[in-house]
Amino acid sequence: MAERFAMTIDGRTVVAELLGRKAPNVVKAFTESLPCESFSVHAKFAGEELIVMLPFYCNSENEILNVKPGDIGFYPGRQTACIFYGDTKPFGKVSVFAKIVDGLEHLKPAGRKILAKGPLPVRLELVEGE
Repeated sequence: MAERFAMTIDGRTVVAELLGRKAPNVVKAFTESLPCESFSVHAKFAGEELIVMLPFYCNSENEILNVKPGDIGFYPGRQTACIFYGDTKPFGKVSVFAKIVDGLEHLKPAGRKILAKGPLPVRLELVEGE
C-alpha cells in the first residue's frame, strides 16, 4: 500500500501522507480507486474546506469532529473527501485518513477560485513516499 498520494488542482500539486494505521479500510478503498479524475467544490458554511467526489464507498473509522488544517477526511454519507485547509467547523464527524505534508498553501487560492468561478478539476494519484 502506498504511503502518499498527490492531488493536482488548478495546476498545483498537494501531497498527503496516508494514515493506514488509523484508517486502514478507508485508505485501502481510496488507494484502490486511484488514479482518479474528479472535481472539487467548496464548502458553503463549514469554512475553509474543499470537497472532492470519490468513486468508492467505505464505512467510517478514525472519526473526528475537531479537524485541523491539512487533515483529509472521508465523509461516507456523501462519498467525498473533505480537505481542510484553514478555519473549519464541520457539520459532522469525518473519517480522517490522510494529512497534507506538502503544498497546503496552494489550497487557499484554489478555494477562492472555486468560490468565485465554480468547480475545478482534480487528479488524485499515488506517489512514492520519502
